[in-house]
Amino acid sequence: MRILFLHNNFPAQYRTLATSLAQQGHQVVFATQNTEATLAGVHKLVVAPTRQAHRSTHAYVRPFETAVLNGQAVFRVAEQLKAIGFVPDIICGHSGWGNNMFVKDVFPTVPLLCYCEWFTNAHGADIDFDPAYPPSKDDGLRYRASNAALLIDLYSCDRGITPTHWQRSQFPPEYHDKISVIHDGVDTGFFFV
Repeated sequence: MRILFLHNNFPAQYRTLATSLAQQGHQVVFATQNTEATLAGVHKLVVAPTRQAHRSTHAYVRPFETAVLNGQAVFRVAEQLKAIGFVPDIICGHSGWGNNMFVKDVFPTVPLLCYCEWFTNAHGADIDFDPAYPPSKDDGLRYRASNAALLIDLYSCDRGITPTHWQRSQFPPEYHDKISVIHDGVDTGFFFV
C-alpha cells in the first residue's frame, strides 16, 4: 500500500501511524515543511511555499493566503510524485493549513482522509471562555474567516477524523456525518514508565 501524509509539522499526530505502516512494509511518503526530523522507513519530502502571505493582505485573509501558498507547494510536490509513478492508495492530511487544498486536483480518485483537529468558533469554545478577557467584535470576525481553508478541506475530503466528540461538535452540523471521532491514543510507554 502507498500512503501520502501531509502535515506542516512532521511527524506530529502521524508519528506512530507512519512509523508502524513503514515497519509493515508499506510505502510511506510524508510531505512537510519540517526540514529537521526523520522517521525510519518514511520518505520525507520538504514542501516549500514560494513566499509568505503579504503583510498588506487584510488580517482576516492572511491565514487563507498562507493556506493557498501551502496548498500550491503541496500541489507541485504531488505532481512530481505522480510524474515518477507514485500514486497513493490514500492521502492523510492535517486540515486547515492548506496542504490538502489542491491535492485532489492531482489525485482525484484517491481517498483523502482529513485530520480535523479544530474548527474555531467565536462563542462557546476557545476565545470567549474567560470573562476577564472578552474577545472584541473584530476577534470574532477574524476567527470566523480563519476557517476558510478548513471548510475547503471538509468539502474536498472523503472522510474526516477528529480526536474527541467535543472537537467534532465545534464543526458545522452539516459536516458531522463526514467526521468520525477516533481518539489519538496515549503513548503509555512514554507517559507511564
